Amino acid sequence: MKTAILPSLLIATFCSQAHAAVSVTTSIDVQAEISTVVSVYINGHDVTNKSIGVTMQEASGYMQGSTPPIHFIGNASSVDLSLSEPPAKGLTGPDNTVMALNTSWYNPKTGGEVSTSYPFSDVVYPTLQDVPDMQKGVKLNFKSAARSETFPLGTYSGTYTITVRPKV
Repeated sequence: MKTAILPSLLIATFCSQAHAAVSVTTSIDVQAEISTVVSVYINGHDVTNKSIGVTMQEASGYMQGSTPPIHFIGNASSVDLSLSEPPAKGLTGPDNTVMALNTSWYNPKTGGEVSTSYPFSDVVYPTLQDVPDMQKGVKLNFKSAARSETFPLGTYSGTYTITVRPKV
C-alpha cells in the first residue's frame, strides 16, 4: 500500500506546483517624435517641392509678373522665407542675354512690398480650411531691372527657388 500512496502523493505535489505558477510582466516604452512640417499651397494645391510657372508681361515699359497667393500649412508657428536666383542672376534669353530682375515679397498684411534682400516671415495655418481668405497670401513679384525695349526679342527664362524655414 505504500507504493500506491507514493504515486498519488507525487501527482498531488505536481498539480499544486502547476497552480502556483507566477505571472511575469514586460514594460514597453513607446515614443513618438513629431518633426516640424510645413507644406506650400497655391490655389488650394500642394506645391511643396514642385515647380510653378510665372509668365511675365510688359507693363509700363517693364516686364512684370507675380505668383498667385502662397499659403503655408503645417505645425510651425511661422516661416522665414528666402529666395535664390538662377546662376545667371536673372533670366537668360537669346545669345545668353541676361534680363536682371528686381524681386519682392508682397505682404498681404500691409499691402506693401518688401525686397527679397531682406528677411520675410509669414504665418503658418494648421489646415487649409483655417486660411481666412484664399485670395490673400504672400506673393513673389518679379520686375525687369531695365526697360523692355533694351532686350533683344525672344524668350527669357530662369528658375528662382523659395526656401521655407519653419519656426516653432
